[in-house]
Amino acid sequence: FSFFFKDCSIQEKIDLEIRMRQGIWKLLSLSTQKDQILHAVKNLMVCNARIMAYTSELQKLEEQIANQSGRWPKYAEIPSKERTACKGKLAISDIRIPLMWKDSDHFSNKEQSQRYAIFCLFKMGAEVFDTDMVIVDKTITDICFENVTIFNEARPDFQIKVEVYSCCTEESSITNTPRKLAKKLKTSISKATGKKMHSVLQEDHETCLSFGSAISLPFKVVIGAKYNLLAHATLTLENAEDNFKTHNLSINGNEESSFWLPLFGNMCCRLVAQPACMAEDAFAGFLNQQQMLEGLISWRRLYCVLRGGKLYCFYTPEEIEAKVEPALVVPINKETRIRAMENTKKRVYNFSVTNPVSGQAVAHIFAADNKEDLQKWMEAFWQHFFDLSQWKHCCEKLMKIEIMSPRKPPLFLTKEATSVYHDMSIDSPIKLESLTDIIQKKSQHEEPSPPPWAALFDGNHQVVIQKEILSPASKQLPDGKRKKRRAPLPPPDKAPFSLKTQSNTDLLAKPVPTPRQKSIKDILDPRSWLQAQV
Repeated sequence: FSFFFKDCSIQEKIDLEIRMRQGIWKLLSLSTQKDQILHAVKNLMVCNARIMAYTSELQKLEEQIANQSGRWPKYAEIPSKERTACKGKLAISDIRIPLMWKDSDHFSNKEQSQRYAIFCLFKMGAEVFDTDMVIVDKTITDICFENVTIFNEARPDFQIKVEVYSCCTEESSITNTPRKLAKKLKTSISKATGKKMHSVLQEDHETCLSFGSAISLPFKVVIGAKYNLLAHATLTLENAEDNFKTHNLSINGNEESSFWLPLFGNMCCRLVAQPACMAEDAFAGFLNQQQMLEGLISWRRLYCVLRGGKLYCFYTPEEIEAKVEPALVVPINKETRIRAMENTKKRVYNFSVTNPVSGQAVAHIFAADNKEDLQKWMEAFWQHFFDLSQWKHCCEKLMKIEIMSPRKPPLFLTKEATSVYHDMSIDSPIKLESLTDIIQKKSQHEEPSPPPWAALFDGNHQVVIQKEILSPASKQLPDGKRKKRRAPLPPPDKAPFSLKTQSNTDLLAKPVPTPRQKSIKDILDPRSWLQAQV
């Protein structure tokens, strides 16, 4: 059943890549910009490379199914499985390909120098990955790729094929050739003949597109841009190292090739191998460890974890999550000797782990709870020894895989900046915002707090009303009048207030207005005559 599920998953991947390729062909037929054509052709090559890899893997899987079905009789027993090494994770990063320009080419004619589009393909079995496309001219001394490519299902005998592709980005070489040629012919010759040739070229163009999208083999008809294999190399387990390392490149082409670049013949990169036996727990469980205290044998129960060539012993599994130092660490390497000491009569299931330390053999004795646990531990040790022997120097120390943060896209992909300010990138974790944005966000997140007296009306508090008791002095008199309070004495520096003196001073201070004279209209009014008689 496992072969059947693998067959179905591979076929689904092939169908997906075919649909992706059809979409890329449609975009390529409509592309007019240089960078659009370069990226479309690059993605088309990646899709075809993946289809080829999946098809080859599918054929191998079908051959295995046919061989196994023909080799075993219907009721025969399946032979015992051979021991295989654990898988691992590979990471390729910080690729540098030095260029060897001539002094006359590098220091002169910088404005008129040709530009090249470069990218890399990494192939390992059915996995195919690509890097970003970079633009190179004669002012560049190194081709740099900042991508981190990771292979998750690698065997110790892996082979990674690195392929470097190049394309000249001149305007004359990157055009939509059939349509451009048809347009020129239509306008340069007679109208009737131009229409006929235009329709013929358009049909040929559509035929090429449909042919390229229908087949499952690499496309041979390339519209506009064409990438060529510039150099290639093969990386194996011996090339894996935690630091940068130089690898040889096999160069294709010569100076007469349009895609040719003066490569130095080497490639610098960092190839990290991380076997599963180093990064994951190979086996874990409880064991009893023998101790000698003052000549007496005692046992302590420990939770042991086999990982990375060592047996880590803790008191409880929770100590691992709490990152507590282990109580005991026992090396498990090629010099370690493990011997089972099983005694079924006494129900003793012990094994000893012996390591040479300073020229002397130091042994640690452990005991399993039952026979099944002892067999599981012994099988885990043998498998761990086999994994260490297959991954070799990669098991001496755990290599770390650094995943870099996404960087700013290349300049030819971004919109052309209108000023230096728009092209600046501020490497700050805090995004600069305007004052209005800050106030708007603050008003949205901060809800207005209710006034203190609002708690009286939420229904959760009881309001107690007490009747005020007046003192006898404050009671009203029988006649309904209150007792008058005497006014305070005036200040010593001011004279006492007097209504008579106040009125006299007001009369003296305020001028008396003169009587108003009647106007002619008032004099002639009959009503004024009557008032005068009265």
